[in-house]
Amino acid sequence: MSDKTFDAVVIGSGLGGLTAGALLANAGYSVCLLERNFSIGGAASVYKVGDLWVEASLHQTSDARNPRDVKHHILSQLGILDEIEWRPTGPLYKAQGGPLGEPFELPVGFEAAHDALAGRFPDKSAAIKRFLGEVEQIHDSLWTMKQAREEGSLAKFSRGLWEVQPAADGWMNSLDEIFTRDFAGAEGLKAALGANLLYYGDDPRKLWWIYYALAQGGYIASGGAYIKGGSRQLSLKLAKCITRTGGQVRMGRLVTQIETDADGAAIAIRHVARRAGDNEERIAARVVMANCAPSVAASLMAAPARAKMDEAFASRPLSTSLFSANFGLSAKPATVGVDDFLTITMPSSMKRFDQYGDGATAMAGMPGKELPLHAVSNFTAVDSGLWDEPPILLSVLGLDRLDNWTGLSKEEVVSRREAWLDAIQARLERDYPGFSGLVSSRMLLNAFSMSSYLNTPEGAVYGFAPLPPDEPILMGFPRTPATPIGGLYLASAFGGEHGFNGAMLSGAEAARLATRRLEGITAG
Repeated sequence: MSDKTFDAVVIGSGLGGLTAGALLANAGYSVCLLERNFSIGGAASVYKVGDLWVEASLHQTSDARNPRDVKHHILSQLGILDEIEWRPTGPLYKAQGGPLGEPFELPVGFEAAHDALAGRFPDKSAAIKRFLGEVEQIHDSLWTMKQAREEGSLAKFSRGLWEVQPAADGWMNSLDEIFTRDFAGAEGLKAALGANLLYYGDDPRKLWWIYYALAQGGYIASGGAYIKGGSRQLSLKLAKCITRTGGQVRMGRLVTQIETDADGAAIAIRHVARRAGDNEERIAARVVMANCAPSVAASLMAAPARAKMDEAFASRPLSTSLFSANFGLSAKPATVGVDDFLTITMPSSMKRFDQYGDGATAMAGMPGKELPLHAVSNFTAVDSGLWDEPPILLSVLGLDRLDNWTGLSKEEVVSRREAWLDAIQARLERDYPGFSGLVSSRMLLNAFSMSSYLNTPEGAVYGFAPLPPDEPILMGFPRTPATPIGGLYLASAFGGEHGFNGAMLSGAEAARLATRRLEGITAG
């Protein structure tokens, strides 16, 4: 067994871990990242099944080229913003069905969004304007305060405090409560404003209003984008930020222990070759960045530290999981009329927007007469750089839960997967005649797939559920990368907000906290 020493060890190569590692390396610290899989990126990766390239998770993100996008400052600081090709996806989405009925496209930009919504719901024009103004102000004010903290600018911080009043007023509210306040009874309008909720949550009755304002505000302000070459391009660029400074990114290494000292602080990592379970190494570390769930990190520690982690995190509800049906096609989807990048269809049984998450239990049984809420991603609506030739990917995404698949035999799982693939394909054939004739391959990833691949409890793809906080705004954001273990930080969606942007923000905040500790150690 060999011993090595690094300033920071990162466990896992998801976006949060890569972001934290890249920022620490960029600040001059020695970094070693360990990944149990044999490719980097976690959910931000592209992999091949047979001849078909599959995008693991990213269907759309807010465009990082907008200076007020949450990724802009991080990627600019690392010098890689312009090394990535961002492909605008046009309107944020086309939504249809449920309480909305006929198709509606939500355009980019707050003014354009207001005009489109007011055109569809003219009696709510004034309320829509007030609502979007509030979303924009929350998005901008919290961005201003974040910049003020990073720059140490009292003027910016004061401006942010002045602008943040809408956030303070609704700080402890759910999205459903705000929607009811502004649009009571206008269920179609609510659906038009929140059709893409599955990209960061599931239940508007429990979803934190501020999180919606930040996430949806970012989309409306910046527009949606897909990364040419797939999300793996961002992961590779972040990994290069670590290695170009002399850091290490090692794949196929399974962490078996996080060591703590007499004071309970993290001091070292033990890891082995994942396949053989041999070649153990020990790395001494001044800080440890856990790009994983707190329960996974806790399982790697001795009983006293594990108990502290459980006390801090075990009672927190988990986010939703997802299914993804992936079809390999012999021609581009546009040949059968699939033209939009993102189309979200709500079932006719969904009469109210607060029923959004009801379909999460659908896969507990065989398909019924209609599909639950689902989103169709057509990657060839942009120059994706991956599917110029067959087989061409088309993905269908929806809500799922691990409980839907527990207690089944292998044969029952296979049978149910095939039944759902049949049902999804039949719906696409109905909506786009000729679709089935293009299908050359197909596969269904479910909540169990998410749990296995991402090593996340219950297949929770967005970390902890984005619930409203119990404390007022003066107490700060309710989730933080800090843990009760000294020197251990959560560089994942579990340490902050959710989704693609949330994981990167959590990684950046984890790196900021780790830097403060490293500077303190050096000064001491």
